[in-house]
Amino acid sequence: MIKKQLEIKKINLKDERFRTSYHFSLQKMKNSLKEIGLLNPPLVNFQDNHLTLVSGWKRVLACIKLSLSTLPVYVIEEKDELEVFLWAFYENLATREFNLMEKAEILAKLKNFGEQEKRIISHYLPLLDIPQTLSHLDTYVAFTQFDARVKRAITEKNMSFSSVKILAEFTSQEQNLLLSLLLPLGQNKRKEILENLLEISKRNDISVKDLLLSDEVKAIRNTETLTPLQIADKIRFLFRKKKYPAFSAWKDSFDSVLKKMKWPEEIMLSHSPFFEEENFTVTFSFANKEHFKTSILKLKKLSSRDEFSDIFKMK
Repeated sequence: MIKKQLEIKKINLKDERFRTSYHFSLQKMKNSLKEIGLLNPPLVNFQDNHLTLVSGWKRVLACIKLSLSTLPVYVIEEKDELEVFLWAFYENLATREFNLMEKAEILAKLKNFGEQEKRIISHYLPLLDIPQTLSHLDTYVAFTQFDARVKRAITEKNMSFSSVKILAEFTSQEQNLLLSLLLPLGQNKRKEILENLLEISKRNDISVKDLLLSDEVKAIRNTETLTPLQIADKIRFLFRKKKYPAFSAWKDSFDSVLKKMKWPEEIMLSHSPFFEEENFTVTFSFANKEHFKTSILKLKKLSSRDEFSDIFKMK
């Protein structure tokens, strides 16, 4: 390996065979380059009369954005692609954490470059903090088949492995239809909507595409007064109702009774998660004895209403 000053245009950036990182911000790298220059030169491989970038995509792309024409690099001459790739892998392993999509790309590259499957499972999966199973290897490699738009969303939103695993079961068109719903939501809500869609699709023998293009979903999407987050939440609740139709009917009836009774907001009346238990729970706070008596009086008056008996018909 030798260090030399190299014209950036001599590096064949169209050759991405060793690349594993695609979606990142260059701003911090650009700021660093402006202040202290390039301290850690990228790694390039000279083979077949051209130079291929092995490691340092963010550094090189930032240099290009700053209109730099040359940069220092380390050059290796190695014909075995797996050996070249391992230079990049171990360099990055020692300096930073890989995100989910980078792990997927690394494992796919290892397979493509001829590394033995058993060795990938026994040696590389632990280095990437992935359970040592063939199933996990296959699942991560499958992630590399996502469209670039989906890969970017997964990376930028740091989507969880469990959510991405479900997402991989959908078609490319379904994945893209889902993005606008998933992006505004948090991790738990993303997983919920994906799980519910998958179960409804399998149970009702209807494609996820048809569920996402249904008139009910279109009506919510086309509501101009709603924000993207409100749209996503309304569609999430819609699929929750479709997954639990009986529970949804009970919940709607329960809410309707409380609304009819004008149940006070400061007194919480809670049911068990799926109305599976006999008991209900009343919760309220009070600052003094009089406040306590006032709440008790309100409850006494509510219990004398005819509609109060309807609450116990939900189960």
